[in-house]
Amino acid sequence: MTQPQEPTGRLLAGRYRLGEVLGRGGMGTVWRAEDEVLGRIVAVKELRMTGAVDDAEKHRLIVRTLREAKATARIRHTAAVTVFDVVEEDDRPWIVMELVDGRSLADVVREDGTLTPERAAEIALDLLGVLGAAHSQGVLHRDVKPSNVLIGEDGRTVLTDFGIASVEGDTSITSTGMLVGAPSYIAPERARGQQPGPPSDLWSLGGTLYAMVEGVPPYDRGSALATLTAVMTEDLPTPRNAGPLRPVIEGLLEKDPAKRMDAAAARALLRAIAGGKALPEAATVAVPAPAEAPTVAVPAAEETAGTAPRPLLAPLRIPFRVSRRRAAMAAGAVAAVLALVAALVVWWPEGKDAGARSAGGATGPSAQASAPASAAASPAASPSPSADGSGAASEQPAPVLTSGQIPAGYTVYKDQSGFSIALPDWLTDQGPDYRATSRRFEGHGLRLVVDWQSPAGDSALKDWQEADRNAKMPNYRKVRVESVAYRNWNNAADWEWTYSGKTGTLLHSLNRGFVTGNGKYGYAIYWTMPEEVWSAPDGSLARRISFESFQPAP
Repeated sequence: MTQPQEPTGRLLAGRYRLGEVLGRGGMGTVWRAEDEVLGRIVAVKELRMTGAVDDAEKHRLIVRTLREAKATARIRHTAAVTVFDVVEEDDRPWIVMELVDGRSLADVVREDGTLTPERAAEIALDLLGVLGAAHSQGVLHRDVKPSNVLIGEDGRTVLTDFGIASVEGDTSITSTGMLVGAPSYIAPERARGQQPGPPSDLWSLGGTLYAMVEGVPPYDRGSALATLTAVMTEDLPTPRNAGPLRPVIEGLLEKDPAKRMDAAAARALLRAIAGGKALPEAATVAVPAPAEAPTVAVPAAEETAGTAPRPLLAPLRIPFRVSRRRAAMAAGAVAAVLALVAALVVWWPEGKDAGARSAGGATGPSAQASAPASAAASPAASPSPSADGSGAASEQPAPVLTSGQIPAGYTVYKDQSGFSIALPDWLTDQGPDYRATSRRFEGHGLRLVVDWQSPAGDSALKDWQEADRNAKMPNYRKVRVESVAYRNWNNAADWEWTYSGKTGTLLHSLNRGFVTGNGKYGYAIYWTMPEEVWSAPDGSLARRISFESFQPAP
């Protein structure tokens, strides 16, 4: 049973007089309304739920709505909708926003036809600007697509619907899976369950740019399964109407986020195209290479810390490097997408990321003594039962990335203790850290400590919780402490936080603890880096490759 339709003319919060319905979706209605206090016309977004929604889902939807308001309110840009107010009535939130008169970009293309490269470049510049403003505030949109772009009657471009945006440090909805956007515009790394970052939004912008000039998304195959398979495995269909936009589109739709065209390079080309200027000759044949990671002075040992949460979706992982055998790669991707579609394209919660101390090596500025043990994982984080039904992890599970799939510029480090891990060539071995059973690596301002103990302790999660309670670092701020699903190992937990180093630099740390060999070893993979490097290609890629390639001692 659905909620009754609110009558036109209702006075909301004693101030906003509801008028006509401007739009209606599965969970929301947008009203034209008048703010009778200030005498202006506004848009009011109402959250609507059916009677079949249980309390947990109701809570998730409310949090999502409030997060949309919070994310949008943080952004200062002409292409962002202004949020005026959030009010609560009928036990649900209503968002009061600026009213933009116009049509969606999807409607413009459908009704008026494809855009010229010059006009498409103008719109893309506006979107690039608002995305940059969002990213600078730690907000990822995660659903950039033509239907979420409004073109005002005055020509203004507005990016709407931050309903599934990821707000840095906000773990309020990490306990529930959620739909994360239209398959046609989902970046390959998100389709694989990897850490989303600004490059993921840029991919979606590239897909939107493609649709502006071609009239269809680049990888639309008519179903979620076929579309996501194409996103991960197929070459980009040649944009035949793009003209000078082609290098921008191809650069933004580069499958490898580390090689994807960045915002600065895209902005330079888009400005030239929008201004009718000829592009540099090189721009027609090559995408600018990503900027090198910033060189930052390596902080002292107690100054390092960091990692941002990312969805850990092991069934969706496929090798980082594209296989030379396309058929095998496609088969793996199909299996991954089948898992995704079987889950109704519902993703694991934000925060089920890789990172934390090991379930057997307590490392961290606040605890350099007893190592954590096997974190008592929640049912959602538990591995598949073993043959004997005990649920214990296998003795020597294969890494997600094998040595033949390690990206260029990475080398598999094999420690004399028996573990191995793929690391970037610029991350050098510094020897033992605070004890003999720990190994430190540093480079480009990043720091990694791999810590282990045998046998594993009782609970990494409990150790992380205790370390969080006793943390004495300057300006310490917990991001999350939680059990996580990590490959097929059990008792895994993450501790993630930020704090100020000795020089005042804001540092970000992630410590992942987990147990291998049925309790024989407890490991911690502990990353720290300056906050400004956290989402940069070198930082995010190094973390991902380390987690996916790690192999414990036998």
